Amino acid sequence: MGHIYDKEFVQKELPMTKQEIRAISIAKLQLQDDSVLIDVGAGTGTIGIEAATYLRNGKVFAIEKEEKGIETLKENINRFRLDNIEVVVGRAPEAIPTIKYDRMFIGGSTGSMRTILEHFIKYSKKGSRVVINAITLETLADATKLLKELNFKNIEVVNVIVSRGKNVGPYTMMYGENPIYIIAADKEETK
Repeated sequence: MGHIYDKEFVQKELPMTKQEIRAISIAKLQLQDDSVLIDVGAGTGTIGIEAATYLRNGKVFAIEKEEKGIETLKENINRFRLDNIEVVVGRAPEAIPTIKYDRMFIGGSTGSMRTILEHFIKYSKKGSRVVINAITLETLADATKLLKELNFKNIEVVNVIVSRGKNVGPYTMMYGENPIYIIAADKEETK
């Protein structure tokens, strides 16, 4: 299935990762056909759902603690008739199933970035990869510092600014979305 347009998703209370950001974030995850992705702070589910469409033999675990978002998340999963994405209600890392996984996307960490990344180091397979979306400079600084401290490799930071054209009379004016930082890193191979 692949790329999904924003208007195809139901969006209510929770913020939604816009499609251009999703496209880059999912590309940075470098998903395999059988990847198991942990989507932390899944929100309306846009990243996890779009990722799930690429995983013919893989699975997504969408972790979300906000009760008000769970309904929308489930509604979106049903809308795309996906059976390879499972909703887990709760906070990360406590709510993350202790299974072997190879990909993690962090869209929201509610101050638990360190413990989430420690879970990743402990439970993810060899050659695993993490992608973090940061909107604030604090999250960016926190994430990059932790990735270095926890010996992640190939740390990459991309700043993305998307502008959208809107009709203003006979003209098209560009309106900017919030800039976002996409951080990707690989798990260190233990000797």
